[in-house]
Amino acid sequence: MKVEQAGKSGSVRERGLPHLRPIYVALMLGVAGFGAHAQGSPAAASNAEASKELPAVQVRRSAENPLGPGVGYVAKRSMTGTKTDSALLTNPQSVSVVTRQQMDDQGAQTVDQALRYTPGVYSQDGTDIRFDQLYGRGFALDSYLDGLHLYQSPRFATPRIDTYFMERIDVLHGPASVLYGQGSPGGLVNYVSKLPMEQPYRELMMQIGNHNNYQLGFDFSGPVDKNGTVLYRLTGVARTAETQVSAIKDQRLAIAPSVTIRPNRDTTFTLQGSFQRAPNGGLFNPVPAGATLFSNPNGQLGPDKYFGDPDRDGMHRTQYWFGYQFDHAINDKLSVSQNLRYLHIDQHYYQTSVTSALGSNQRTVSMWGNVDNEHYTQFEVDTHAQARVTTGAVQHTLLFGLDYQRSMLGDTEGNSVLGTVDLYNPNFSSLPTQQANTRLDYSLSTVGVYAQDEARWRNWVLTFGVREDWTGGNQQTTLLTTGTGTTYHTNDHAFTWRAGLAYEFENGIAPYISYSRSFQPVLGATYSGAPFAPTKGRQVEAGLRYQPKWFDGYFSVAAFTLTQDNVSVSDPNHLGSAIQTGQIRSRGVELEAHANVTADVKVIASYTYLNQEVTNTTTPSSLNKRPTIAPRNTASLWADYTFHRGPLRNFGLGSGVRYMSSSAGDAANTFTVPGRVLVDLGAHYDIQNWRLSLNLNNVFDREYISYCTTASVCYWGASRTVLGTARYQW
Repeated sequence: MKVEQAGKSGSVRERGLPHLRPIYVALMLGVAGFGAHAQGSPAAASNAEASKELPAVQVRRSAENPLGPGVGYVAKRSMTGTKTDSALLTNPQSVSVVTRQQMDDQGAQTVDQALRYTPGVYSQDGTDIRFDQLYGRGFALDSYLDGLHLYQSPRFATPRIDTYFMERIDVLHGPASVLYGQGSPGGLVNYVSKLPMEQPYRELMMQIGNHNNYQLGFDFSGPVDKNGTVLYRLTGVARTAETQVSAIKDQRLAIAPSVTIRPNRDTTFTLQGSFQRAPNGGLFNPVPAGATLFSNPNGQLGPDKYFGDPDRDGMHRTQYWFGYQFDHAINDKLSVSQNLRYLHIDQHYYQTSVTSALGSNQRTVSMWGNVDNEHYTQFEVDTHAQARVTTGAVQHTLLFGLDYQRSMLGDTEGNSVLGTVDLYNPNFSSLPTQQANTRLDYSLSTVGVYAQDEARWRNWVLTFGVREDWTGGNQQTTLLTTGTGTTYHTNDHAFTWRAGLAYEFENGIAPYISYSRSFQPVLGATYSGAPFAPTKGRQVEAGLRYQPKWFDGYFSVAAFTLTQDNVSVSDPNHLGSAIQTGQIRSRGVELEAHANVTADVKVIASYTYLNQEVTNTTTPSSLNKRPTIAPRNTASLWADYTFHRGPLRNFGLGSGVRYMSSSAGDAANTFTVPGRVLVDLGAHYDIQNWRLSLNLNNVFDREYISYCTTASVCYWGASRTVLGTARYQW
């Protein structure tokens, strides 16, 4: 049987677990009944009932799995924006999707690399691989895995998920507290796990690249029994690599098993887990602007030098988590779902790093020492019910939910200025070893209840949601030498809401407008002892989307104004203390295009304009100035052409270009970080069960500073990388 998806013909292998939507169930039953073969999976199971030859049948698919890999470079449905299976076309906020094929074609080994072509998203994009540093619309982005928060600890123990374990990546732009609780106003990144599949799938993956980059991976999935009641998936990866700085190593050993049990067509229960060990989890490498961006009589410091003690510095971490996803359809109108996860990290981290601008001799800097022995735990559970009802001519998708989130940290740590070093003739052995001298105990809990209504009347779609959260937290700092310290408590509640209205024209054009809010608890207190209030964000977004009828594509343009209040700033009357009078405003426009233009051509394009400004602060030098890190303009274009006929059949060539304009170098905007244009290339060739590919990023080896936060803390961007990949599937 030949299966044809919207805008793309050919056989199909559905990756990811179906969530028993009626159209999808019908499709899968049809595929099973006629013995369809999976794309790229010659060993797909046939059905005994289809043993006799049948005439060719074409099935046109009008919907896709919202947790699946997408089709080529295009995804049209998502669970991230509404926690329901909804179309991106009428979603109340912008959602960008990085499909599995995009990650594979671009050779993305990290989340930073996977999001390089996503509008409004930017990162450190360099050698700092300790954790994913993602920003959107001028603010930090929160990370989620399968809809549950991956909290970042107040220190360094941050959960990390390997891209090889991901089916897709969704980026929800702007405040999202109405569904997800506490979070940044910039939005969130949701990693969607690879889940068990109905049809057998087996893959071995081998990669080799410059900077001594070696990686092996495997991905096995399929049914355990002949009826498909139990499905399994086992994915693993092992990597050892250096970065452009040989002293900074990236080593990882990880495995992720999962089992899906389906006792009947209405119930799905998936057990998941992962274990990850990083003997070398990366370091960061700040450099002063005075020896990188500006001329220096002693010469410039290059991007391949490490300015720390390579003999003592290192990060070692162990991470594991387990949980489940449960879905049950009570009837064709009502269903319930529950996601649960427990996660734990043990991390040991020691580093020396530059912490001051160059001295008067333009050679020496002060060095900072940092030691952390962290034990970090997260527990989360999210339960919600979904109902589809009709009132007159209005169709409603109702969502009611309750979630609980708790994170705890115990950290024996210490940090201080260790001394000075001549960066042009460093001798780190003269520095003393930083000792742990403080115990930090931290906990934060949140309970939230939420409700949402997606109401459709004719071509109108109105989305309205409300949420109430209650948070409680403690942060206790104890000096190990004296046993004394400070304790902060917070008990807050926050009401957030969102409303969006879209109109879907018959030609595939959909204008929309929305308003959303966010909140984020802040542990700490003013000089007088008053606890900090949560920061609050609010956003107005309006835009236009287009989903053409005549080819497989998705296009969007969004304009937004986003404000964050209660930002902590320096207390002008008490040195070393803070108050909450700060405000930051972001305004901008984002354009995005994903298209499978033909069976041969796939294209991704994006452009972002961001005007961010500090609109209230106690520091006059930064008032009405641009915050650091965020560039004003970013643009990207990636295209892939694959030959399906002729002598070059099964050969594909991809190319991309990325542009980032200048950004502010410090809070007072006394200098800027120059912009850059980077070029990427990719090639791939399919032969029998093999796919061979080659990726080059930053082809011309452009040396550039990614961003600065002060004159003494700047970061080099990534130099040229070369990665060869061989995949064997059967």
